Amino acid sequence: MGTERKTIDRARRALLVAAAALLALPAATTPATAQPRDELRVGVWDLPPSRGNPFGGRSVPSTFVWDAVYDPLVRIDESGAPVPVLATEWRVTDPTTWIFRLRPGVAFSNGTPMNADAVVATLEFLTTQAGRATPVGSELTNLAGVRKVDDLTVEVKTTGPDPVLPNRLTLVSIVEPNLWRSGGAEGYAANPIGTGPYKVDSWGAGQVALSANPNAWRKPQLPKLRVLELPERPARLQALQSGQIDVAMGLSPDNMPAMRAANLQVVSTPAPQVMSIAFVTEGRDNSPFKDVRVRQALNYAVNKDVMAKELLAGLVRGTAQGATSAAFGYHPSLPAYPYDPERAKRLLREAGFPNGFTLVAEVTVDAFPADSEVYQQMAMDLDAVGVKTELRQIRFPEWLRKFTSNGWEGLAFGSSWNAAPYMDSIRPYTYMSCMKRPAHYCDPEVMPLIEASNAEFDREKRKAILLKLHELTRDRPPALFLVEQVDVTGVSARVQGFRYTNRIVQYEAVTLR
Repeated sequence: MGTERKTIDRARRALLVAAAALLALPAATTPATAQPRDELRVGVWDLPPSRGNPFGGRSVPSTFVWDAVYDPLVRIDESGAPVPVLATEWRVTDPTTWIFRLRPGVAFSNGTPMNADAVVATLEFLTTQAGRATPVGSELTNLAGVRKVDDLTVEVKTTGPDPVLPNRLTLVSIVEPNLWRSGGAEGYAANPIGTGPYKVDSWGAGQVALSANPNAWRKPQLPKLRVLELPERPARLQALQSGQIDVAMGLSPDNMPAMRAANLQVVSTPAPQVMSIAFVTEGRDNSPFKDVRVRQALNYAVNKDVMAKELLAGLVRGTAQGATSAAFGYHPSLPAYPYDPERAKRLLREAGFPNGFTLVAEVTVDAFPADSEVYQQMAMDLDAVGVKTELRQIRFPEWLRKFTSNGWEGLAFGSSWNAAPYMDSIRPYTYMSCMKRPAHYCDPEVMPLIEASNAEFDREKRKAILLKLHELTRDRPPALFLVEQVDVTGVSARVQGFRYTNRIVQYEAVTLR
């Protein structure tokens, strides 16, 4: 009864948030007159748990706000190559030293120049104890120091060779140094200042209102932007259909017919992400996942072809690696685990679980296409081999808190192997291995390959290391690999110039007709 009541309460809260956000908008029963012509309205499933503090993570849905406000030094283009943003060029002078040249004439939205002082302040924070404790800082533990060479040049030192440092720095949004020093993370979260095309005007219940940054070097075409929290996928679709929002993020293939029937644009792009159920072994003496045979058994127990073909319209594939073809180092010939429930049962018996066991998995839903249905199919398949699975639904802010602290109630949780934003296979290993602090899973046998990849500057040699890493990870799975994902976005017919590349919305290019 208690669990059921919690589930109902969560659903009520989600609906109340969605209703509040929608009530804040003008009625859209007559779209031609009700839809504002100067404001782009974007529906997302959650706003950033750390609000305007960009070091609270670097993944969707938080980036749907942060990419409008902030800029990194570097971004990754459609070909997977690092391209200039706030840095115009970079070079490595020795295996642990990089020089970055900064874009001239850029200012923050409050008029403060964006220069070497801002970059040094940002990166220095990420090397502190507080910075290392943030999700972004935890992925940049190789940063040893940074110094100003001149107003537009910085030198970055690493603890060891790092061939993909420019890619890693796509994680880092540059903050205004004076306000960061005076207000700290908490003050900055309430009053974020960046160099992006928009600035935050207000952060209310369920929505963020933004206006054009007068100092932006990426000049926006529209004067206003509003990002609305609509946790339920049906609510986002309905708001798009009724004209209350212009863009609905995180829709699903089964929404495509309805969108096309309503003359809405459907943007479907391969996601740089693999859905999985991560195994928790660290700090859990009773975890059955300490035995590799149990981890393999669960991978054999699940019918990934059904998930890919029936639940995701054949747009994706089942997989046994934590990378997609969008990421450097993807293994194109590595097969997924075949659906073999009898083999799964045999492995469970050999591991000492002839009757299976009970598994609690905490998951978020309505964020990615058919995620709820994929998890339900998984639970049904696991139940068939004796692993009685309870799916506990939580919201993204709670998920992030538990992920950061390894504070899971059960022994598994829904987690993405996400190569964005720097589009390299090594990125998910920074949080799905012993590298994460505190780790939820640690396998010392894979660490030599991770370390070798992080030290190899030769592109082809490094690729070969990553292929071996994927092969070893398949044999010693840290997670129940499910399917590659696809991003489905609904866009109003009146929106022009919408681009969604490597999970980044290029807001400055959008216009309304």
